Amino acid sequence: MRIQTEASQAGIFPDVGDKAPAFELPSIQGEQITLANYQPGHNVILWFSRGFTCNFCRGYMADLIAGQPALRAAGLEIVQVAPNLYQTAQDYFRADRPPFPFICDPDKRLYAVYGLGDAGALVATRNTVVSFAMAFGAGAGPETVRASWLDVANRNFVRRLHHHALTAMEQGVFIIDRQGTVRYRLTLDALAQIPTAAEFLEISEALAL
Repeated sequence: MRIQTEASQAGIFPDVGDKAPAFELPSIQGEQITLANYQPGHNVILWFSRGFTCNFCRGYMADLIAGQPALRAAGLEIVQVAPNLYQTAQDYFRADRPPFPFICDPDKRLYAVYGLGDAGALVATRNTVVSFAMAFGAGAGPETVRASWLDVANRNFVRRLHHHALTAMEQGVFIIDRQGTVRYRLTLDALAQIPTAAEFLEISEALAL
């Protein structure tokens, strides 16, 4: 795993107009993902998510999967970053992997490089209660329980329990153009909704990408 860390060490995080920090991480689809993979042919929607245990994020993924053909036709490629373990993410998506790269950053180093923070234990507790309540209310409770159990019940139990109980990472959406420049940045609360595929198309048009 290679991540450019100079920006975070200096306390300077990428904003609109800045060069996007480079990274190289494996996707669960088996490819090494770098921003250079997409340049100069494509713009990249880089989404820092809460991962597969989040019922909201699974819903956002479904929308992006449905909208991917239109996004790709507009020159936009999706890369999803998640704080899950690589092996458990592979196991979770074994039967139905997303059509765009899903890369894992369980230590949340790339989140930090891109300026995304942790709201702490109290917010993490709130997020857990709200997420499970909403999941069961929407009929997605069993799937959320299965995903959470898969993420925690492994040899990294203490590490993953700490992640779920004590950390509440912000979500982030960055649109990076063909030259590797950040053209759009959106930082969101962990439970906030990211733009839909249709909204990403509107944003892309407004940015003249």
